[in-house]
Amino acid sequence: MVLESILNLKVMKSRPWNVFFLAIFYAAVGTFLAYLVFPSDVSLVMVLFTTMAAIPSLVKLLKVEEREQIVFGKPFIKTHIDVLAILFFMFMGMLTFFIILSTVLPETSFNLFFDKQIDTIRSISSVTGSAVSSDLLEIILINNFKVLFFVMVFSFIYGAGAIFILTWNASVLGTAIGNTIRQQIAVLGGNFSSYFQAVPLALGAYMVHGTLEMVAYFFGAIAGGIISAAVVRHDYKSQKFMEVVLDSVDMVILASIILIIAGIVEVVI
Repeated sequence: MVLESILNLKVMKSRPWNVFFLAIFYAAVGTFLAYLVFPSDVSLVMVLFTTMAAIPSLVKLLKVEEREQIVFGKPFIKTHIDVLAILFFMFMGMLTFFIILSTVLPETSFNLFFDKQIDTIRSISSVTGSAVSSDLLEIILINNFKVLFFVMVFSFIYGAGAIFILTWNASVLGTAIGNTIRQQIAVLGGNFSSYFQAVPLALGAYMVHGTLEMVAYFFGAIAGGIISAAVVRHDYKSQKFMEVVLDSVDMVILASIILIIAGIVEVVI
């Protein structure tokens, strides 16, 4: 696969920030091909094509992580900090592309490229907007833990399949931020200097709690992916398999704590 060969695993683990630019490239190619081949369904297909480009490298990476855990038995933070960094920079790269695209597109094209994302944002807003403050945290936590569950399930069943949900979330969050930037620019007069005011306002509205949520989902993806790799390799017959399971449980607990903190931050802000 051509896209997969752009960065090998050694480079990704030693210089994970390079994945940021690779993810922008993945998203740009995926979006271009989606519009070229499926223009009427570009909002979903661009997420699918971007995911397809990222999956092969992440599957290999998770297999390496599982192997290091089985063979060397490293503590989970030390073992998985590199893959966590790779997932973070990959998500941020995709998010950056979707923010830029949703900001610069004309109104008609914006509605076409982000049709499903806009519907998702509206449905979330309708639920949270009508909730009283005492119920808002509960609604947010239920939604976030639902996403965490599907991230783990997708990662376990499909190896790195959780990247689809992470890419989808990057597109939704990017659409929300981009749309906020568009609205702020219109309010501030639409000149070039208004971008310098609109961008920080939009990022501040979403990125504090959004970053915490994504880190939690990364831990869930790693947990499900490593157990999946161990089962595929038949390492469940190994005495150290239980260590891998406990390692994954630790990550799920940590992800749950982070999600609770993110929910509280979202309600307070």
